[in-house]
Amino acid sequence: MKSAPTSRQPTGAGSNAEGTRAQRIAGWLGLCAVPLIWVLHLALGVTLISTACADAVTWDPMPGWHGTQWILGIASVCALVLALAITYAAGRAWRKIAYVAKEKRDARRFIAWCGATTSVAFTFGLAFSICILIAVPIERLCSAFD
Repeated sequence: MKSAPTSRQPTGAGSNAEGTRAQRIAGWLGLCAVPLIWVLHLALGVTLISTACADAVTWDPMPGWHGTQWILGIASVCALVLALAITYAAGRAWRKIAYVAKEKRDARRFIAWCGATTSVAFTFGLAFSICILIAVPIERLCSAFD
Protein backbone atom coordinates (compact mmCIF):
# COMPACT_ATOMS: atom_id res chain seq x y z
CA MET A 1 0.00 0.00 0.00
CA LYS A 2 1.37 3.40 -1.00
CA SER A 3 1.46 6.18 1.51
CA ALA A 4 0.38 9.66 0.65
CA PRO A 5 3.20 11.99 -0.39
CA THR A 6 4.36 14.13 2.45
CA SER A 7 4.41 17.87 2.06
CA ARG A 8 7.69 19.65 2.69
CA GLN A 9 5.90 22.79 3.80
CA PRO A 10 5.76 23.44 7.53
CA THR A 11 2.37 23.52 9.14
CA GLY A 12 0.87 26.94 8.94
CA ALA A 13 2.65 27.81 5.68
CA GLY A 14 -0.39 26.85 3.66
CA SER A 15 -0.59 27.91 0.07
CA ASN A 16 0.41 31.53 0.72
CA ALA A 17 3.19 31.86 -1.84
CA GLU A 18 3.78 35.54 -1.24
CA GLY A 19 4.52 35.45 2.47
CA THR A 20 2.63 37.23 5.16
CA ARG A 21 2.41 40.96 5.55
CA ALA A 22 4.58 40.81 8.70
CA GLN A 23 7.30 38.98 6.76
CA ARG A 24 7.29 41.60 4.02
CA ILE A 25 7.40 44.39 6.62
CA ALA A 26 10.33 42.68 8.36
CA GLY A 27 12.19 42.49 5.06
CA TRP A 28 11.63 46.17 4.34
CA LEU A 29 12.58 47.13 7.89
CA GLY A 30 15.82 45.22 7.47
CA LEU A 31 16.45 47.05 4.23
CA CYS A 32 15.66 50.56 5.49
CA ALA A 33 15.52 50.75 9.30
CA VAL A 34 18.89 49.23 10.25
CA PRO A 35 20.89 51.60 7.99
CA LEU A 36 18.84 54.47 9.42
CA ILE A 37 19.65 53.32 12.98
CA TRP A 38 23.35 53.24 12.08
CA VAL A 39 23.25 56.75 10.57
CA LEU A 40 21.34 58.18 13.55
CA HIS A 41 23.77 56.55 15.99
CA LEU A 42 26.71 57.95 14.07
CA ALA A 43 25.15 61.43 13.95
CA LEU A 44 24.42 61.33 17.68
CA GLY A 45 28.00 60.26 18.42
CA VAL A 46 29.53 62.98 16.28
CA THR A 47 27.21 65.63 17.74
CA LEU A 48 27.88 64.64 21.35
CA ILE A 49 31.63 64.36 20.88
CA SER A 50 31.88 67.69 19.07
CA THR A 51 29.80 69.33 21.81
CA ALA A 52 31.95 67.80 24.54
CA CYS A 53 35.11 68.90 22.71
CA ALA A 54 33.81 72.44 22.24
CA ASP A 55 32.89 72.57 25.93
CA ALA A 56 36.38 71.33 26.81
CA VAL A 57 37.96 74.07 24.69
CA THR A 58 35.82 76.81 26.27
CA TRP A 59 36.18 75.25 29.75
CA ASP A 60 32.43 74.84 30.14
CA PRO A 61 31.73 71.88 32.45
CA MET A 62 28.44 70.87 30.76
CA PRO A 63 27.73 68.17 29.52
CA GLY A 64 31.14 66.87 30.58
CA TRP A 65 33.01 63.77 29.58
CA HIS A 66 31.21 61.51 32.02
CA GLY A 67 27.75 62.58 30.85
CA THR A 68 28.73 62.20 27.22
CA GLN A 69 30.04 58.69 27.82
CA TRP A 70 26.82 57.69 29.60
CA ILE A 71 24.60 59.07 26.85
CA LEU A 72 26.68 57.36 24.15
CA GLY A 73 26.66 54.09 26.08
CA ILE A 74 22.90 54.03 26.56
CA ALA A 75 22.27 55.08 22.95
CA SER A 76 24.69 52.41 21.71
CA VAL A 77 23.03 49.62 23.68
CA CYS A 78 19.55 50.69 22.54
CA ALA A 79 20.64 50.98 18.89
CA LEU A 80 22.39 47.60 18.93
CA VAL A 81 19.46 45.79 20.56
CA LEU A 82 17.00 47.31 18.09
CA ALA A 83 19.24 46.51 15.11
CA LEU A 84 19.73 42.92 16.28
CA ALA A 85 15.97 42.44 16.72
CA ILE A 86 15.23 43.77 13.23
CA THR A 87 18.06 41.68 11.76
CA TYR A 88 16.68 38.54 13.39
CA ALA A 89 13.16 39.28 12.10
CA ALA A 90 14.45 40.05 8.59
CA GLY A 91 16.47 36.83 8.52
CA ARG A 92 13.48 34.74 9.59
CA ALA A 93 11.27 36.48 7.05
CA TRP A 94 13.79 35.83 4.27
CA ARG A 95 13.98 32.13 5.12
CA LYS A 96 10.20 31.78 5.20
CA ILE A 97 9.62 33.75 1.99
CA ALA A 98 12.40 31.86 0.22
CA TYR A 99 10.85 28.57 1.33
CA VAL A 100 7.40 29.31 -0.05
CA ALA A 101 8.51 31.17 -3.20
CA LYS A 102 8.03 29.09 -6.30
CA GLU A 103 10.68 30.71 -8.47
CA LYS A 104 14.27 31.68 -7.78
CA ARG A 105 13.72 35.06 -9.49
CA ASP A 106 10.76 36.10 -7.36
CA ALA A 107 10.74 39.81 -6.45
CA ARG A 108 9.50 39.22 -2.89
CA ARG A 109 12.28 36.72 -2.34
CA PHE A 110 14.86 39.21 -3.64
CA ILE A 111 13.59 42.04 -1.40
CA ALA A 112 13.62 39.70 1.60
CA TRP A 113 17.19 38.64 0.79
CA CYS A 114 18.27 42.29 0.38
CA GLY A 115 16.63 43.18 3.70
CA ALA A 116 18.37 40.34 5.52
CA THR A 117 21.82 41.00 4.08
CA THR A 118 21.59 44.78 4.46
CA SER A 119 20.52 44.47 8.08
CA VAL A 120 23.38 42.07 8.84
CA ALA A 121 25.94 44.34 7.15
CA PHE A 122 24.76 47.50 8.91
CA THR A 123 24.49 45.72 12.26
CA PHE A 124 28.16 44.78 11.90
CA GLY A 125 28.90 48.41 10.97
CA LEU A 126 27.02 49.59 14.04
CA ALA A 127 28.92 47.17 16.27
CA PHE A 128 32.21 48.36 14.74
CA SER A 129 31.41 52.03 15.33
CA ILE A 130 30.36 51.24 18.92
CA CYS A 131 33.68 49.46 19.46
CA ILE A 132 35.53 52.51 18.14
CA LEU A 133 33.63 54.77 20.54
CA ILE A 134 34.47 52.44 23.43
CA ALA A 135 38.11 51.81 22.49
CA VAL A 136 39.11 55.40 21.76
CA PRO A 137 38.89 57.74 24.75
CA ILE A 138 36.77 60.76 23.90
CA GLU A 139 39.52 63.10 25.08
CA ARG A 140 41.76 61.86 22.25
CA LEU A 141 39.11 62.61 19.67
CA CYS A 142 39.22 66.26 20.70
CA SER A 143 42.83 66.72 19.57
CA ALA A 144 41.49 68.03 16.25
CA PHE A 145 39.75 70.90 18.08
CA ASP A 146 42.86 72.10 19.94
